[in-house]
Amino acid sequence: MKLLYITEANLRDRLFIRDLVFSYKLKDKAILIHDTFGGTVRDTRFVTKRISAMLSETMVYNNAFSADQRNLFSLKESGNMEIDAEKIHKLLETVQLLIIGPVIKKGDSTELADPLQMVEVTRTYLDISDMIVFTSNPLSPLGAKNIRIETDADLEKMITVYEEESAALRLAHRLRPARITSPANYSQ
Repeated sequence: MKLLYITEANLRDRLFIRDLVFSYKLKDKAILIHDTFGGTVRDTRFVTKRISAMLSETMVYNNAFSADQRNLFSLKESGNMEIDAEKIHKLLETVQLLIIGPVIKKGDSTELADPLQMVEVTRTYLDISDMIVFTSNPLSPLGAKNIRIETDADLEKMITVYEEESAALRLAHRLRPARITSPANYSQ
């Protein structure tokens, strides 16, 4: 199973979203987790559904939920996040892609979740074969290379060459091992 992560900068880039949607050709089942958007639960929920609608238009069978829906993720009083791996597997039986937005229940309230914590919990409890993050600039030459970041040395080497992509490279390093690519090349 593949895990894709989309940052808020990626979400705000129309070219990125267009390329992401029209380039989707992953054969494996996949989960897409995206960053919060607009600083509100409402805007973040909207983006989750909008990505799903755009992918549906290109015949990518998907389903989209915020993490609080169907209790896919929950936040305990201790601050630890839990995932319902069984429900996620069941949802993936009928679709290629499951899109999960970072909105979570905490007690009786609904709030924005830390999407990177969601990614880490997902990787801990599900069998993820490939972690994919994207360049900040969809036209960056770094994205054409499909670079794998596994070590500190990988990060240092890439930052010296692609300084303009340092934020994306640091994200790939944090989520390592991870592949950093562009939305036009991630399905290859």
